[in-house]
Amino acid sequence: LGGTGRVVGRVWGEVKSPLYRNALYIMSASIIGSALGFFFLLIATRFYRETDVGYAVALFQTVSFLAALSHLGLGVATVRYLPETREKTPLVNTCITIVGIAAVLLSVVFILGVGVWAPSLDFIWQNFPVYPIAIVIAALAVALPAVLDQAGYAMRHAEVLTWRTLTLSSLKIPLAFFMPLFFIGRLGVFLALALSAGIAVVVEAYVLLPRVLPGYRPAPHLGFHRIRPMFRFSIGNYVANSVVAAGSLTLTLMILNVLGPDGPKDAAFFYVAQIVAGLLYIIPTAAFTSFFAEASQKDASRHRDERRAIGLTRLLLLPAIAVFWVFAQPVLSLFGSGTYADGAVLPLRILVLAAIPVVANNVLGTRIKVRKKSAPLIVGSAIMSVVTLVLGFVLLRSNGIDGLAAAVVIGQTAPVPYYYLVARRSFQGEPTEPIEPKPIEP
Repeated sequence: LGGTGRVVGRVWGEVKSPLYRNALYIMSASIIGSALGFFFLLIATRFYRETDVGYAVALFQTVSFLAALSHLGLGVATVRYLPETREKTPLVNTCITIVGIAAVLLSVVFILGVGVWAPSLDFIWQNFPVYPIAIVIAALAVALPAVLDQAGYAMRHAEVLTWRTLTLSSLKIPLAFFMPLFFIGRLGVFLALALSAGIAVVVEAYVLLPRVLPGYRPAPHLGFHRIRPMFRFSIGNYVANSVVAAGSLTLTLMILNVLGPDGPKDAAFFYVAQIVAGLLYIIPTAAFTSFFAEASQKDASRHRDERRAIGLTRLLLLPAIAVFWVFAQPVLSLFGSGTYADGAVLPLRILVLAAIPVVANNVLGTRIKVRKKSAPLIVGSAIMSVVTLVLGFVLLRSNGIDGLAAAVVIGQTAPVPYYYLVARRSFQGEPTEPIEPKPIEP
């Protein structure tokens, strides 16, 4: 019994470490978001037509892509530089101000030129000014957490993300119920997504982050001298993340444009498959996001923490893949009519396989980020997105959304050899590098 008690105590001590604790918070946030998002889709697929769901999620993912473009890499840079910055509030506020301005500008450009950029989404002019206002709100609501969440990670308090996600996801469900009373069709679905995200980011900025970042109050602030040392690191991550976003958030829009009359329905099927399969990707992404935050701390034990992140991923992911493969059909049968089970089951099973290269990309990509190398991330992201989009376009035309799902798996696998060449060396025996240059203090 004494030996068992020591083992249990050691395991519990490991779980309480910042790496595991924050990884579990990030996983919990993603599981909560996906689980309650699952219920949101259950409601949406019953209250709205498949075509309306397809158009709404395509619009929201397009706006999410615009939000990704507005990040400017400042979220990842916040994790890397905030821990050793004395003036934390001005740094965070400068980042959210810049990201917010970029999000508004990009959303306005998109709205004005939607007939050129995305003709299949030009229905946004039918409900003026509701759609344009909602698009700007959605862009801000999706963009700002890129900094606010990461500030929480940098402070070793990933529960900020967990509570924001719970707020967002809890609001989506009642909004999906009540929106049909005021707005019919695709507008109701989009507003439920946009308004819930908007309220959640306000709660995060004014309630959640101040609890873990003492003295923080959100306010417009432009202190460019604070982010100048971060810029070289952030711009490389920005390019890499934007390229990745192009290869993931534009897929439903591609379905609308390529498949013609069947596009909206198939976009809804593919989106549901993405949401369900995305539950698996949560595991490695959360583990290595937490590892990156730990590796950015002073005197971090990077080799030990990386091994812990790999072990946690292996422990949770392998049984999860088996469960998702076996129970794909029963899970999808919960959505609306049986058409979702018929239309999304094969794409889901194919997308489940992408979890394996996602692990490799997280392991190797995090090594690159910790060592502050941006160029390999850009090259790897470009390989991933080009393969996904080009092969996806070809296979979508010939094999429908099943082919697009296969392109996603191949696209995730494509950069792994390159990442291995540039990041195969582990952190064993590598001294902890001081985080330099620090942001300039006033």
